[in-house]
Amino acid sequence: MNVALTYFGWMVARNLVQTGELRLGVSRETDLLLDLWTGSLARWDDSSLQRAMQTEGLIEQVDDSIGRDAVELRYRRNPFEHVNKVIFEYTTHCNFDCEHCYNAQVPRCTENNPQLLKDAADVFLRMGIRRFDFIGGEVSLYGDGWLDVVEHIRSRGADIVISLYTNGWWLEREKLWAAGNAYEDESAYLSELKRRGLSHVTFSLDGPGDIHDLSRHQPGLYDRILRGLERVKQAGLAPRVSLLIRPEWSDEQMEAFLAESATIIYDLDSSAPARKRALRLTLDPTNSISNFIDIGNGAGDERTQFPILEERSHALYCRNFFRLSPSLTVKANGELATCRLSQAGEGYGNIHEKNLVDILNHFDESFVYQLHATRQLEKYAPLVDRSLFGADFTHLCSLRSIVTMLARKMHEQSVSFDDVDSIQRINREVAALTGHAHKQ
Repeated sequence: MNVALTYFGWMVARNLVQTGELRLGVSRETDLLLDLWTGSLARWDDSSLQRAMQTEGLIEQVDDSIGRDAVELRYRRNPFEHVNKVIFEYTTHCNFDCEHCYNAQVPRCTENNPQLLKDAADVFLRMGIRRFDFIGGEVSLYGDGWLDVVEHIRSRGADIVISLYTNGWWLEREKLWAAGNAYEDESAYLSELKRRGLSHVTFSLDGPGDIHDLSRHQPGLYDRILRGLERVKQAGLAPRVSLLIRPEWSDEQMEAFLAESATIIYDLDSSAPARKRALRLTLDPTNSISNFIDIGNGAGDERTQFPILEERSHALYCRNFFRLSPSLTVKANGELATCRLSQAGEGYGNIHEKNLVDILNHFDESFVYQLHATRQLEKYAPLVDRSLFGADFTHLCSLRSIVTMLARKMHEQSVSFDDVDSIQRINREVAALTGHAHKQ
């Protein structure tokens, strides 16, 4: 019997290589990690060291029939190789009901065990991940205890990027209640965010001016956010933006939208070409730019591009379900997720039910992973009910998400392809989650 690195162990070893800590003589554990990093396999000797490392999830036993080539191929297919940030979706509760929200119909819940996320953060830090985003819902309002997790992560290193994603409801307010505490005003809240270890505050923007305010049903919010960007800087935090791009915009409209916030964030000359200012924003990975997705409140959008069941020239599978980049999400219900659209990216394991390292090491055994990695979505696509979802979608990710959820529910409920009634019931369950049941 031999031993090899697990997915988690490979990530830990790689991190030690990158930090210069994987070298002989540091510890017996590091010596074995180095042997496996350079030689792929080692003999199982049933020592206390190997048993401890196996319990820790760093190594696993492999049969003698499994050669070095197979092990090295597994190493090269590590699902987390390109993950550079972890998203903690702390809550799905929100005080807004935005027109585009793709999680509008998911069940409402909030993480009630911050210690689980502290422990999870320690696992991800060992893997070399140095960025953590806290999102909702609106975590700044409903995420009691999230700042305790922030403070824990900050204690692990001054270089870690820790971001709050927010709709900005608290800007220019007095006597506000946020993160489970009362604050005199916005300034006091920003001071607390800085003190607890946050590094970035990221505001969501759905378009310039009235477009954003109408989407959020909050008159004047766009201008409050632009004014707030400067005050975030004054508090010693880095302001950033999460921008929603609309499919009907021209390049000039998109560049003007990006340039407006970029000018404030980076102290740019407002007379510089909009394209250059927009480029400055897009090159900073701590900003976020996403497309309009017609799921949730956006379901039923009329600007269709992707026929649901017609002949397609594009691939239906998504590589992010099995070769994640750039993020892994821990959702408010405890599920590890790849895609954040509704519940499409779930199905790999839940940290409330199972050890996180164990989930990571068996990530490729999940049905959802195999569904995308082996290109099986096409056989489920004809089962999507056109009368519920329509014939077309604005974005291909909408179709992928619907088919993924349909297939996973069929798998979990052991529903066969010829069970018409059960498939129709599952279609209705998925439509309720994606918002399409509300558009009939």
